[in-house]
Amino acid sequence: MITKTITVNKDMDMDIIPYLVQSACHYDCALHISEGNKEINMKSIMGMTVLNLRKGTIFELKADGNDETMAVSEIAGCFEA
Repeated sequence: MITKTITVNKDMDMDIIPYLVQSACHYDCALHISEGNKEINMKSIMGMTVLNLRKGTIFELKADGNDETMAVSEIAGCFEA
């Protein structure tokens, strides 16, 4: 399992959610975002829509599986660019 703390460096709008879910679904590993007391499955469009990720938000990205390193690298890039 890999856990990475991420700070959102840009404003995120609702248009990015389907892209993030689609990106997460390309990986075999489990991917979750933890913020406060919420843990969301990144492969769930419904779960991802409840997140309010704004510039400055800090969360944990968790990946567990055989391709977890690649997944964390790509997904983290979506928030840190």
